[in-house]
Amino acid sequence: MFGKRASALRYLTVVTYGRTGSTALQAALNALPGVLVRGENYSALRGLETYVQAITETADRHHAKRPQHPWFGSAQLEPQHILEDQRRHVVEYVLRPGNDTKVLGFKEVRYEPGHFETYEVMLSYLLFLNKLFPGITYIINVREPQDAARSGWWPNHEDPIAALTQSRDWLLQAAVDLNSILGSTQAQVLHYEDWQSNPEFLIETFKKIQLPSNDAGIRQAVAAQLDHGTHAESDDKTN
Repeated sequence: MFGKRASALRYLTVVTYGRTGSTALQAALNALPGVLVRGENYSALRGLETYVQAITETADRHHAKRPQHPWFGSAQLEPQHILEDQRRHVVEYVLRPGNDTKVLGFKEVRYEPGHFETYEVMLSYLLFLNKLFPGITYIINVREPQDAARSGWWPNHEDPIAALTQSRDWLLQAAVDLNSILGSTQAQVLHYEDWQSNPEFLIETFKKIQLPSNDAGIRQAVAAQLDHGTHAESDDKTN
């Protein structure tokens, strides 16, 4: 699949936390022709960052060609080849594009305190995604903490507002840092309050980042009430 594509894929990821409308946002993106955004994967790709970093540091060892050297074999390691192989693996076996897919990606809500020990660790992972998927577009979606905390998703959390406030602040800062480091506007911030009752906002935003158009599909996706079982909330259409 990966090697037979007629044109290169463009990559996209939705970066958010729980109860921010991310499932409706995912549906709106999937309404666009040629766009395929998969759902959450328990941050499976974080393990790849650790693996690539370890290989890179191993390859940086010197004088490791002799069999008796403790780093024997490290001189022949090529981290870039490993990264490219990981990209093929994730595309083919995790994201699985269709024949007509032009823009491929996934959403993830595990950007809350507890998933990342520090802001720097989170930013490092986001930057790794740009290595894994060159030129990836980050759609960073946030919601006011007080509103998100009212969801049934957070009934047992000790201080959901504090956790959600930190999540929002980290993601807003990440957008600034990603665009500064990558020298582009790869990170696009969305506020749930702007688009949850105004699909025209998403339509204009998607055009701004040069995604294909399907205005009617976006309106339908935002209007749809998605069922989240016991965690559903009447005024929150999505996860």
